[in-house]
Amino acid sequence: MKTNAVGGDSRIGPWTRLLGMACVAILADFATTEVHEAFHFLAGRLVGLPAHFFNLTSVGVDAPVVERAPQYALALMNGVAPVMTVLLGVLALRAVPHAREKAPAAITAFLAWWAIAGIPYLGFQLMTAALPIRLGGDGSDSAAVIGGFLGVGIVVRTAISLVGLLLYFASGFWLGAALLESNSGAATLTLRQRLRGLSAWRLVAASILGLLLIGMTVRSAMLLVMGNGYGFYWLLAETLVWAVMMALLVRWRAPGAREVRDHWIFPGLVASLGLIAIGTLPQLDDFLLLGVILTAPLPATAWTLMRESSPLGASPLTPS
Repeated sequence: MKTNAVGGDSRIGPWTRLLGMACVAILADFATTEVHEAFHFLAGRLVGLPAHFFNLTSVGVDAPVVERAPQYALALMNGVAPVMTVLLGVLALRAVPHAREKAPAAITAFLAWWAIAGIPYLGFQLMTAALPIRLGGDGSDSAAVIGGFLGVGIVVRTAISLVGLLLYFASGFWLGAALLESNSGAATLTLRQRLRGLSAWRLVAASILGLLLIGMTVRSAMLLVMGNGYGFYWLLAETLVWAVMMALLVRWRAPGAREVRDHWIFPGLVASLGLIAIGTLPQLDDFLLLGVILTAPLPATAWTLMRESSPLGASPLTPS
């Protein structure tokens, strides 16, 4: 039986594996972004709009075109790309287990990072629903469709943004099939088993961060409902607080969690630095944002994949 462990060839040094996986992550993130923009371009052209690339991370039409273009055409140009991005992320997630058995490790890793970028995108896109409405393609896609075309008010759009935040939090729990090679013979832990043995300070710190998340959510909702776009940045900050909170609840020495940390989170953090560096270049600031949030869902994935050290699950995990 062919084994295709993404992090697995012992002949390759750890730093080579780390940097190689980081490069794959950057390529996958770049590819998902450009495919997303290509769908904007194609959808716009198919409905008769002169869509064009403003830069590598933005496609749309100029302001004079917006004033005379049919509303449905603008909605399709803005709305098709997010749907396709999420759909391709789901397809990548489902393809990884099959690719792991047949395709080269680099292809499997590329598909996995595509899923890591695409699955959380549903929540991320909905988080932007309460941003200011810009129909030309140079703003939030969900705000343009939900607010601009459907005419949904700011209160409901704020609620949609908060639902998007919850979906973003949940996305990490859905990525397990893409990250762990095999769970065969490993016992799934109950909530009590996952928390048992954690240091008291970690439980207290995680609880404090949970309360902080509630306060930040209230603050972001207050800003968004008043039409203040800074509320969106509060939501973004919450994704990082969530990542830290989940990291506190993971026993990183446990099987499953250890693999996610070593094979995905560490390279993902290196890739984040690369994306942030790219994002400092003119007209590429979207990559800065993508770099900041790239690995935010993965501590939740590690928590989900955490397993007993013994295949039979006879003894609890030791504290890490």
